[in-house]
Amino acid sequence: MKITKVEAIPIQARAIDKKPYWGSAAWGDERGTRGEISTEYPTPQRRRYVYSKTIDTVIVRIETDDGRVGWGEAKAPVAPQATAKIIDLLLADIVIGADPRETTLLWERMYAGMRVRGHRAGFYLEAISGVDIALWDLAGQAAGASITTLLGGSFRNPVRVYASGLPALPIDAPDDALAQLVADAVALRDAGYTGLKMAIGRGLKGDLRSIGAVRDALGDDFIIYADAAGVYSRAQAMWLGGALQDLGVGFFEMPTFPEDVEGYAELAQALTIPIALDSIGSRHEAVELIRARAIDVLQPDVCRAGGITECRRIAELADAHGLAFAPHISIGSAIHFGASAHLASAMPNTLTSEYWIGENPIGNVILDAPLLLDRGYLHTPTAPGLGLSIREEELRKHSA
Repeated sequence: MKITKVEAIPIQARAIDKKPYWGSAAWGDERGTRGEISTEYPTPQRRRYVYSKTIDTVIVRIETDDGRVGWGEAKAPVAPQATAKIIDLLLADIVIGADPRETTLLWERMYAGMRVRGHRAGFYLEAISGVDIALWDLAGQAAGASITTLLGGSFRNPVRVYASGLPALPIDAPDDALAQLVADAVALRDAGYTGLKMAIGRGLKGDLRSIGAVRDALGDDFIIYADAAGVYSRAQAMWLGGALQDLGVGFFEMPTFPEDVEGYAELAQALTIPIALDSIGSRHEAVELIRARAIDVLQPDVCRAGGITECRRIAELADAHGLAFAPHISIGSAIHFGASAHLASAMPNTLTSEYWIGENPIGNVILDAPLLLDRGYLHTPTAPGLGLSIREEELRKHSA
């Protein structure tokens, strides 16, 4: 079996959700970044991120000489055309003519291609991720086994997922906005979820007001996670982490900017709340955090952190050091959700997995048979490879 064609399909799907994407609502606002003088620290210019108005990603389609088609996804929440070009111009030639079952060999060849130039994260790793997932899909099809089986078997199926996410409110938000936030949280519990994640970073007092209101409404047994997206200073994160642990928050995700490994170590060793991080690009970043005793929950994203091959390595590194694994998703197509489910099922140290609760124009609608989410548990497909049958015509409606 040899690879004959690699196609990268940039996707920009029109959002169908009535509410803005939760990450954009929490961290994408441009207030305070254009010309105003600010005395805040960290400065607002360091705390606002770029988000697309559409649902963006890159779908990878790989054909083999025996007629098989494998599907993958490269995380590209902005500028998917850039990621697609990396696949077209740099990665396709590396894998065409190769046996897709040689997943580790091909991963190393792709990674080495730009290693000397320092491309160890970001667009290049995201592009590798999409190709790698498609290779695993083909390997599973050829073996007549699911990716979970190729990874060594299922420790759990279905996988407990948490609802992601609800944006916290600033301290000056009106009472009716807080009441709506609480109502949204109660609706998620009533839908069967046992946990949710809140996007914080709207100010220390606003964050605590929002999480406190949700905690009061849902009770002590409901799991609440908090994601600050790295907007706080080390000192602010330390203060807030202490308050969050008093509220029984399950983990504190990206409490300060991810480059500050020393800061993460200080937080992880001073606080009892588990410190989590999703912006892990590879096992090399993971091992730096682990050696520094700077992390408790590793959250690599399969479509960002090197695909199945590299996320397996990260999860196993975490497991060897007694740390938890919790796949990150945030936003993406059904392929993203399916690949994450296989990892979550197969890794022994899986704590939980993220699940984006927004209305998804490239979710189950692009599948012949939908992924099954039942009262907060996602069922991992058991058919060969990813176990997903893609409605290609429906998918290509959203190509950019």
